[in-house]
Amino acid sequence: MFKYLGLLCVVGSVWCGNLVEVLQTDGESKLIKYVTAAGLADAILADNLFCTGTYTIFAPTDAAFNAVGTEAELLKDTAALAEILKYHVVKGVIPSTAVKNELQLETLAGTKIRFNTYSHNHAVTVEGSKITKFDLSASNGIIHVIEKVMMPPTGDIVDLVVGTSDLSTLLAQVQDVGLASALKGDGLTVFAPTNAAFARLGSTLLRRITSNKGLLKEILEYHVVPHTEYSAGLYNREFLRTLDRHHDTIRVHAYGGGISINNGKVTQADIAATNGVVHVIDHVLIPARYLLFLGFGK
Repeated sequence: MFKYLGLLCVVGSVWCGNLVEVLQTDGESKLIKYVTAAGLADAILADNLFCTGTYTIFAPTDAAFNAVGTEAELLKDTAALAEILKYHVVKGVIPSTAVKNELQLETLAGTKIRFNTYSHNHAVTVEGSKITKFDLSASNGIIHVIEKVMMPPTGDIVDLVVGTSDLSTLLAQVQDVGLASALKGDGLTVFAPTNAAFARLGSTLLRRITSNKGLLKEILEYHVVPHTEYSAGLYNREFLRTLDRHHDTIRVHAYGGGISINNGKVTQADIAATNGVVHVIDHVLIPARYLLFLGFGK
């Protein structure tokens, strides 16, 4: 008889509950169904002879899967489903005590997941999905329940901007001032203005900004926070220091489920990249020190 992570296992006479048993007990029936349909059950959920932990599963609730699509839609392409599910599994046992901000772990999908911890609301997220239950121990691993299905990112922040047609103006400006390499750094948050956001400035003001490369670079850097901030960690009246040379702050407004940054409304939140997260906004953010210089408020 021995104890492992708080789970009492008796080898030989008393069977230990495996990951399937724990998931069933906690009500994550759809995860079991999808893992089985994707052909991963034997590899991930099978019992372990000596009751030693072998996997950590980040288990979306049934409601989380329902938010992604119907069972018919999810089961239509089991190969794609398998990649998503493998993105929720890490080899070895990772208890909550091992989690720290910006920790990254490689998944069975071959890509990494990122943890973030937020002191003000005690939230812990993995790829922006809040962990709602921790440390459900099983004979062959441990489970943390999460509120959203995590989708594997297809590239870094620059790749994401390149692949999004509605961010083509931002891409052109980033390339113009040579900022792309900085956006390949790790652990970044980018508030990305859409093409319409740049157009909202008007042609005269936009020309004035883009003709001054130093000013343009600083305004673009004002949209970048040098650490990862998913929406689960943002709170009303929070100030975030940015990457611009003055380390100016942007202000968060949280209201009725919506989020604004200064005067820019977040229209699409929590787009995960391999090196951070992107939030799409509908206004270009201007540091306060340049508002009068650029004619705002006149």
